Amino acid sequence: MKRIVFFAIAVLFAGCTNNPTTVATHEQVVSPKALIFMPADQVKTLSITHTCTCPFPWSVSVLSATQVFKDTSGYGDNTKVPITIDRTKMTSDTLNAVLSVSSSYGRDTVLVTVYK
Repeated sequence: MKRIVFFAIAVLFAGCTNNPTTVATHEQVVSPKALIFMPADQVKTLSITHTCTCPFPWSVSVLSATQVFKDTSGYGDNTKVPITIDRTKMTSDTLNAVLSVSSSYGRDTVLVTVYK
């Protein structure tokens, strides 16, 4: 009987741990954080991924009031999202803009400079 009680107590203590429960966070990862279009550049690429294996929709929109960029969107990880420009719509020699990358995992921004 003592063995059974000892065994039961040992099982109870073995089941208790002092380790905290880990919480996995899933985040959107955007890189690079800045794009520079020199006069010869027409396209740059942006990487939009996340730290989870499930698919997710994302969108890239321009926060600045300009027609030089076009909004784009996609689904799932993409390490080669094309960011294209139309220099004919530039109203000055240099354009500074902000792109917003949004998904259900959050929002991030990318600073963009375009030289005519």
